[in-house]
Amino acid sequence: MRTVKIVEIENFIVFSDVHLRDPNDEITKIFLNNLDQIISNIQNKKQKIDALFLLGDIFDFITVSKKFFLNLWKDVFEKFKKLKDFGVKTYFIEGNHDFGFEHFHSKRLDQYFTDYGDFIIEFHHKKLGTVVLRHGDNVVCAPTYHKPRSFFKSYLFQKIANFFVAGWIMHFICTKYAKKSRNRGAYNALQPEFLKHCLTQYLIDYEFQFKKNLDTLIIGHIHVLLNFIYNKTNILVGPDWFSAPNYLYCDKEGSTTRIFITDKKAEHFRLNEN
Repeated sequence: MRTVKIVEIENFIVFSDVHLRDPNDEITKIFLNNLDQIISNIQNKKQKIDALFLLGDIFDFITVSKKFFLNLWKDVFEKFKKLKDFGVKTYFIEGNHDFGFEHFHSKRLDQYFTDYGDFIIEFHHKKLGTVVLRHGDNVVCAPTYHKPRSFFKSYLFQKIANFFVAGWIMHFICTKYAKKSRNRGAYNALQPEFLKHCLTQYLIDYEFQFKKNLDTLIIGHIHVLLNFIYNKTNILVGPDWFSAPNYLYCDKEGSTTRIFITDKKAEHFRLNEN
């Protein structure tokens, strides 16, 4: 997985784990309205935003190699384009429900995003220090997860699937599977000790590889609310949108605010630290 190092960012917004499933459902309407509000704030100079980071699983399933999906979600993509046209650097990081961004770059996608794919973003913030953003599915995971992930994210697999399987069939099968998986409550089974083990290992590996400490780590995937210092690293994670529609806003002073869009709120995940 590649790392994209970008210039210093001061004010930015992070969305993750929206899991858009149906262009006409309530979650999609809330998401579109929220993007409209952000666009309006930029137009009216009420809010300064240098970058928008889409941290994966924005869709319950998508492969952008298929025109079916780009047409299905055209209203959402047009909002991304509008933000980019206003000068907001817009980045899409693939989650485990997003495919095609890494291997099927196109002029159409270039309209919507500054960069996109299966990557990690790193930049320096004057107050937050070294900031890393990634989806997180290969951070908080069992060791056995890495090989199947590499296979399904590979160009060969996606090329074959793109050739043999129609977009509407992919949409039907994968959204049905995602719904069943969510109903099983897999994320509710996240154990504090397992999470701490995964974070510890990741931070050790980061320090060993880059010969420096990581100041701020922002991930998604695990669908829980976290905002705490762990081994000198500020860890920021937000809940999924089925639990509580939200986004993270960070400003140039280093203030990080989790903004809940509806009356649904989420409690902080208990790590049982003593």
